[in-house]
Amino acid sequence: MAAPDRGHILLLNSLGRSNTNKTPLSTIQALIVHYLAHIHPSPTPLAATIVSSPIFLPFSHSKLQVLSTSFRHAVHSKLHVLKADSSGLFSPSLDTQLNVWSLAIFQGLEGGHAIIRLACCSGLLLGLEDILQNLPAKKRDVKGIAEDELVMTFADVIDQFSTSDTWGKEFHSAAESADALALSLIIASQSLLLVPSEKFTALPLSHLLGLIMRTVEDAFDGGRFLSPLQSSLCSKAEFEIHILLDSPISKSIKNISNSTSMAYISSISKLCARTVSLFVDHRPNVALPLIAEAYQKLNSITAHVETDWLPTSLSGATVQSLLSPDAREVTTAIWATLKTLLFSVIMITEAGLSALVYVPSTSAVPSSTSTLAVIVLQALSHLSFVITQFGGAGHSAFDELKRLFYLALDVLGSDVTESNKYVRHLCVVELGLEPFPAHPFYQAKKAFALSAIEQLIPVLNELTIQELVFPTCLPHLSDASHRETFESAHSVVLAIFASHAQKASESTSQQGGGFTREIVPFYANCLIDNSVQGRLSALQLRLAFAALVRSAASAADLSLAWFCIDCLLAAIASTSEHDDERQHRLHLTLISCVPSVPLALLPRLLDPIRSFIDAAQDKERQELTDGLFAEIKERVGDREKEYMIRWWGTLRMTWAHTGPGRKKIQGDHGLDTEVALTPRL
Repeated sequence: MAAPDRGHILLLNSLGRSNTNKTPLSTIQALIVHYLAHIHPSPTPLAATIVSSPIFLPFSHSKLQVLSTSFRHAVHSKLHVLKADSSGLFSPSLDTQLNVWSLAIFQGLEGGHAIIRLACCSGLLLGLEDILQNLPAKKRDVKGIAEDELVMTFADVIDQFSTSDTWGKEFHSAAESADALALSLIIASQSLLLVPSEKFTALPLSHLLGLIMRTVEDAFDGGRFLSPLQSSLCSKAEFEIHILLDSPISKSIKNISNSTSMAYISSISKLCARTVSLFVDHRPNVALPLIAEAYQKLNSITAHVETDWLPTSLSGATVQSLLSPDAREVTTAIWATLKTLLFSVIMITEAGLSALVYVPSTSAVPSSTSTLAVIVLQALSHLSFVITQFGGAGHSAFDELKRLFYLALDVLGSDVTESNKYVRHLCVVELGLEPFPAHPFYQAKKAFALSAIEQLIPVLNELTIQELVFPTCLPHLSDASHRETFESAHSVVLAIFASHAQKASESTSQQGGGFTREIVPFYANCLIDNSVQGRLSALQLRLAFAALVRSAASAADLSLAWFCIDCLLAAIASTSEHDDERQHRLHLTLISCVPSVPLALLPRLLDPIRSFIDAAQDKERQELTDGLFAEIKERVGDREKEYMIRWWGTLRMTWAHTGPGRKKIQGDHGLDTEVALTPRL
């Protein structure tokens, strides 16, 4: 434009003063967008005016967001202007003109306040990312300059915060009304994730990690936001738990929830996750001690939360009817904060462990990787009362938690010594919780501990299993009042038997595993006791008993394996005729043991199976024959397959015509032919 118009004058006046005329920020934003895109011959002077304007001081999120959004929208506006003016064969290409325009803006930003420059560079890069799809495929190299400027500007910000003297002199007045560090990370997190890894790693990652963790700690008040909870609880009329809306805990949670850091904690966590991941990838030797320190801070935050939550009556509340309406409102806010903390811990720690897995073995990585996994597991354990709200830490957990949980156990499992040490600690702690067996908090802790122990069973020594692991499981094997703990305890015991069977198959000697063989009779009877309604489901019972028989059959002496079968047969014989459902469940369990027994025991096992199938009613017989056929077809080993097919061939015609809706089987009835009975699998 040839001469400044009225809008341009208004913009310059608004930027030149401390906004004494109270021009709305939305108006200033619109003017910046328009004149950055349309001003001629260069936007450099206007950019210099913007970056030095006092109206953006003191810092606030709204002011910095206006800056970032203005530059982002200016890119879109400039693209429209260039497309409208692009006429002529010899006019520069769009990417060239955008690069020239961007470079002119960056020249104007030089020498400005580092945080203001960061907001401008962030918005410019976001805008360039937005318009990539509108450029020709071969002319999309427009972000390089913006990426370089953003990294250098953010490095200046990091340096300002890392050098206390410089920060004290230059930023003290600007930070009086807001947390400048948190604001800088929030603005940077919106655009730094777009920067390629090779440029991102040019940043001082150690200082960046420290600054991010300081912000995370501040966002959650170091884990002490629940400290006033116990003193704020009282009772009111028919409600056991009441919380006043002006109580200390209400104010604490409100301050946490309304803080800028908490509002953008997900973006800050993502930035932290990428920092950790690239730090491990590029400088593992330097990164691991610093990451361990960062994870220990997360562990400390979660430990404070757990300590403050445990003694309160809320930790034992299982129904909402105990809470007054005011208490429900505050409790909802508390749980929202707790879940946010869990998600932040998962996001940050999973990034480090995932990157650690891919560090080359030739790298001189310290042997403390298992310690890192232990810290992560401890942090998750502190939040087990939150995790149980999402189905626990095992196979029922949501994908991100499940990935972190099993990843941490995999890393820890590579160190046998540390694994045994960790499990011993868990068991000692869990055995110490026995005075409060029914408390929801302790049940959640036990369920988490058992889920972790289950995955580490293959690397545990027999002494640890005998002295600590099995006694920890024992009280929960017949107590189905807390379903998660009940199932986890059985999973641990089955993992013991599975590990024993695996080691027996890999070893030519029968040494070791004495304790595992000793508990076979106990567990066989335990499973039978749990076959009643309301405990183990039919599928769980079948899988558990088959695994038990398989483990017992791994020994040279098959007497233990047959003992399990004999216990099951005795239970079937002693089951009341009026308890048809349990008897049918036991019949299915016996059928599930067919693939688990060796060839020497098959004839003895198949005789009773044939007897109760013959005696069953049509509906039950159909389910039994279908189940038996599935075991033969899918799970019986090659050595036993031939015998089973011949045995099946002698009976298939008898059973094929007894069930309703069965198709008539025609063709060759030779004994060595495997015939499908159209089973309902």
